[in-house]
Amino acid sequence: MIKFFRNIRKTLINQGKTANYLKYAIGEIILVVFGILIALQVNNWNQLREDKKFEITMLQEIKSSLESDLEFSEMINRRLKVKEEGIQELLKMTASNQKYSDSILLEVYNKMNTGVSFNINKGSYEAIKSVGIDKISNDSLRKMLIQTYEVRFPMVEQVMGNIFEDIDIKDYKLKLHNALWKRIRIQLPNKSFKLVSRPINNENFLSQTELVDRIKIEQDFVSAYSFWMSHFQGIVQYCLGAVNQELNND
Repeated sequence: MIKFFRNIRKTLINQGKTANYLKYAIGEIILVVFGILIALQVNNWNQLREDKKFEITMLQEIKSSLESDLEFSEMINRRLKVKEEGIQELLKMTASNQKYSDSILLEVYNKMNTGVSFNINKGSYEAIKSVGIDKISNDSLRKMLIQTYEVRFPMVEQVMGNIFEDIDIKDYKLKLHNALWKRIRIQLPNKSFKLVSRPINNENFLSQTELVDRIKIEQDFVSAYSFWMSHFQGIVQYCLGAVNQELNND
């Protein structure tokens, strides 16, 4: 193609057609500029397409993380429900005059004492932030994600951590536990040994103030944890709805 244009220019110059040559030269310049603009536009289209593809991938990763958070929160709620059931069973037992075996007392006590832990899946957001959160083109969605992961989630984590890691409460719980239970060494049929818990005072176990205090601590824990879990789920569901809406628009 370049050789073709060169031959045209050479012919016009040899024929002395200067005016025609100038017109041709200008036309060639315009053609070249037009070609460059088309190439740039095609490149821009390709870049925009790649950016959009990357953005969709990022939002899908965020969606997956949020769905994981919801599933995890439901698991926590199930464990909180078990704790609440244990609390209610113990309270009913304290209100009755019935005597219970050591194994039943331990079973219900352990049910009340079911452990919970809290964790937020922020891996996808941190990965996206490292490559550029500005890749998310929707301004309101981008700002909401930043607000959620940089402000709201850390606040919930801090509150949950304070509820769970209160040193004074943990020490007091251990003190109450040790006042209620003793460790007994037993020998199993296979001749091995095992430490098991038994009430220090089975007869008065359900009327001991240490048990009442222990129940109250777990009751307060379930109440506070349930409230903040509901708050956390609300944040996640709102954020997930916004992400799904953006993905559906693409």
